[in-house]
Amino acid sequence: MRALFLVFLLAITVNFPALSDGHNDAMPQKVIDPDKAYRVAVEAVRDKKYTIAVEHFEILAKQSQYDAQYNLALLMKQGLGIPQNYPEALKWTWLAHLGGVKKAQGLADMLLDLVPEKRQDKTRDQVSDNLTSRIESGDLTALTQFARFHLDVLVEPDYETAYSWYSVAAALKMPGGIRGREDVIDEIDSEKLVELQDEATEIFKNLTSPE
Repeated sequence: MRALFLVFLLAITVNFPALSDGHNDAMPQKVIDPDKAYRVAVEAVRDKKYTIAVEHFEILAKQSQYDAQYNLALLMKQGLGIPQNYPEALKWTWLAHLGGVKKAQGLADMLLDLVPEKRQDKTRDQVSDNLTSRIESGDLTALTQFARFHLDVLVEPDYETAYSWYSVAAALKMPGGIRGREDVIDEIDSEKLVELQDEATEIFKNLTSPE
């Protein structure tokens, strides 16, 4: 049992990167400092105080802190500090993966074996809603993540939609936008490409036009 706990503890991401730019909503009053909240959560895991860990990781996960999303997913998968919930764990795992947490892909693969296909579709919708909500609120870091969602999370890659969103991200100089756009452009028919460029232009105007 101790060996299993050590394996789990090693899986927890300890380092605390910055929150996603443009999505730093005010933290709840009892958690003032996100860095401190993350440290408290990691220490709680080490002390096997999993309910406290879940509470803090969940606050940070909702702030688009990607390592916290991954750690929360681990706790949900194991049922530590919160009842097991594979679909919810999959949601946070996908969001962490799209946020750049490399270990998240392996966890997502495990969870996909545990979540029925119909429920997977609902979870995909939740991830999509999360990303579009962030974009609508002005969090432009979600642009490339939404593009990548159409490549990595959907059952079949949607290169056309990914191209449109990567194009918008590239126009706004978001990291990964140009590379992502160029990676998918060869997958798209030349006639369709022009339509997608018009679509990307409309999205760009909607995002950049004054209200």
